[in-house]
Amino acid sequence: MRICTIAAALVIAVTVLGAGCMEESQPPLQTTRDAVLQEAVLAIDQELASVGASLGEDARVLGETGLSGAAGKEALKQTLLEYPWAESYLVISRDGIVVMAVPENYAGLVNTDVSSQPQVQRAVRERAPLMSEAFYLNEGFTGITQSYPICGTEYLGFVSIAYRPDALIGRTIAPLTNGTPYDIWVAQTDGRVIYDTTPEEIGRNLFSDPDYQVPGLQEAFARIVAEPTGSLEYSFWDRSWERNVTKEAIWGTAGIDGAEWRVVVTRNLDAAERQQAPAGERPPAADAAEEMKAFVASAAAYAREHDRTEALAAFNDPDGEFARDELYIFAYDMNSTVLALPFQPAFIGTNRSEVHDSSGVAYIYGMSRLAAEGGGSIYYLYPNPARGYAEELKLGYVLPVDGTWFVGSGIYIPEVATDFNTSVRETLVQRVKAARGFAQEQGRETACAAFNDLSGDFADGGAYIFAYGTDGTTLALPYQPDLIGKNRLDFEDRYGVRVILLESAAAEAGGGFVYVTYYNPDTGLDGLKLCYVAPVDEKWFVGSGVYAGA
Repeated sequence: MRICTIAAALVIAVTVLGAGCMEESQPPLQTTRDAVLQEAVLAIDQELASVGASLGEDARVLGETGLSGAAGKEALKQTLLEYPWAESYLVISRDGIVVMAVPENYAGLVNTDVSSQPQVQRAVRERAPLMSEAFYLNEGFTGITQSYPICGTEYLGFVSIAYRPDALIGRTIAPLTNGTPYDIWVAQTDGRVIYDTTPEEIGRNLFSDPDYQVPGLQEAFARIVAEPTGSLEYSFWDRSWERNVTKEAIWGTAGIDGAEWRVVVTRNLDAAERQQAPAGERPPAADAAEEMKAFVASAAAYAREHDRTEALAAFNDPDGEFARDELYIFAYDMNSTVLALPFQPAFIGTNRSEVHDSSGVAYIYGMSRLAAEGGGSIYYLYPNPARGYAEELKLGYVLPVDGTWFVGSGIYIPEVATDFNTSVRETLVQRVKAARGFAQEQGRETACAAFNDLSGDFADGGAYIFAYGTDGTTLALPYQPDLIGKNRLDFEDRYGVRVILLESAAAEAGGGFVYVTYYNPDTGLDGLKLCYVAPVDEKWFVGSGVYAGA
């Protein structure tokens, strides 16, 4: 059992290293490309080391108490709350059988034989801390796993935490690039992109994706994955996917326990050649929203009156009648595949169902769900080219053409504050997941009574917990008790956003974020709120929110 002894020693070392790195004050952000790269690599490595240290401690507890003990399960639950971006946490025996799974949503995996999976075979064979490459997990999403061996008097198995790599990387990268001319993408050495400041790139492969089969680009990518560090120039689409530009790239390598991720910082060298025209004077947001809705309605009518090919040609024409300065028509099929995007033609044919904004809102998926329900409005953050690609709140509106595709447009609402920082969002997710755990343990009746108790732990001002059935029935809303029992699936906020419908859709997808303009009990006024929801089971979900600037 020498390897178990080594692993036990390693967890002490990693814990010290991880804790020390996380507690050190970070240097002020510098905007040189070398400083951005250095901070990005360091930040990713610190995140991975912190997770590894937590896994090691949990493995120690399980080694002492057994693979299925109550103490071990509680340790796993607490670790999952500590890393709110993680999706699931499993205990797997040395025979490759799932012994324990948290949260309870994944309890169905218990007793599943996963011994045929390569990453399980590797963990059992090597009996050491490991990181997998991205793969499609039994939990139902593409992600990566970090694992750690469990050793008692002998090797017992391992713990394995699963998460989307872009979630871990993004929480550290976004603050480094915001307000700078730099973009960052991260790829495995097999070419799979696991993070990109342009979300549409995530999941693609540098060597097999058709959009990357461009002269000179393959040679550049081959160098990047072959060399741990370096710099070069290459040509590719700009940030808006409107035209090809020359980019400079500098890269380094992050990763622990077998992972080798290329972290690439890029800058558009042609940016100075093209100055964005300032946005003209815009009507008040309410008037602009009505103008947008009428514009989308006219496009939907046009699409119903014309052949689909003819209609899409009109929508894809950047100089045509359906492109009016800030307003332009886009089109998707009901599966979220791009059919028309006049200023970003490279996206046509791309499925964008998993694209999310910087706060985690899966807005294309939300648009598809709204279209399937007859249409509606949705909020999301999006870079505004007219303002140096600064992220601003955008109000989108979609209408179905028929049962197979829809059209839409959007307007910016720059006067609305959208400052939801990473720690605030993660605290929000932790709060909701803790409430979900409480509901799964106590049952719906007891949990909802606790959520509705204004003197209890779950009704803390604007941080209160709410609950709905997936059919829209209100189960918990402590500051509006008169709504308990009422169906609010068709509730719309001031801009016509069907919030409960979008929250229900996010819960059915496993959990997610939704924006709403809603009453703030701390101020007595409406404000922009970022909500996170998580399913308790297939029939109801819990959620909470945080207001901009909180």
